[in-house]
Amino acid sequence: MKLSKSIGQYIYNKIWRVPKVTVGDFLRRRCDGIPENRRLAVIAVLLSLFILAAFFVFGNACYRIGRGHAAGTLAEPNHIEGLDIPVKSDGGSPDMDNQTVCGYGIAGFENQNK
Repeated sequence: MKLSKSIGQYIYNKIWRVPKVTVGDFLRRRCDGIPENRRLAVIAVLLSLFILAAFFVFGNACYRIGRGHAAGTLAEPNHIEGLDIPVKSDGGSPDMDNQTVCGYGIAGFENQNK
């Protein structure tokens, strides 16, 4: 158990934690060299691009819904059909010989009639 935990932690550190830290350190070193006003301009440009992309995606979705393209892509749902469950008759059925009848009623209490 301990071996599997250590292997899992090793894989997690190699795949996620170490690259994340190294990329973060690299970006931090690169951004520290940029003057404050240029850093603000870069952030403003990236934020503007993100907002424009979000408006484009939202506008495109609204346009497609308005033209009726969204309704055409949805398929008709398939309905689940009922299962064929064998019913035990008074004489008994060979399919149900190995099964026991539950001694509990609908309310979850044991039946007194047995």
